[in-house]
Amino acid sequence: MPLAKDVLDQQVDDLRDRMQLLQQDRRANVDMLEANKFTNSEEIRSLRDENKELRLKLTQLQKRLSSERGEQHELVTFKREALHLRTDYDSMKVISNKRQQEMNKLIDEAKICELEAKPSIQGNGPLVKKIRVLENK
Repeated sequence: MPLAKDVLDQQVDDLRDRMQLLQQDRRANVDMLEANKFTNSEEIRSLRDENKELRLKLTQLQKRLSSERGEQHELVTFKREALHLRTDYDSMKVISNKRQQEMNKLIDEAKICELEAKPSIQGNGPLVKKIRVLENK
């Protein structure tokens, strides 16, 4: 029986060794999982920070884009108003030119009327003296 006891002791020692190896493996696995957990938590934290920065940049870009759209809308409005004013100016200029031409015609006609209203014979010639003598009679 001593042999059986030795075999049993040997098996117990083998089981203890196996248990120790399994416990060491388990500890190594737990340590590795803890290290992975820490690494993952750090990566999660950095991703959250990056996400926060990206959201801020996106918000700024959206604000800038909306302000640029507002500026573009304002620019379009100003261009439309400038075009309307330019059209009004051009039509007023055409009317002004027509009126200026009419006024020039009227001035010419007034000069003609003035010339027609003045006596056609001027001066102190003998013919004028005769006409004056006859008019006075």
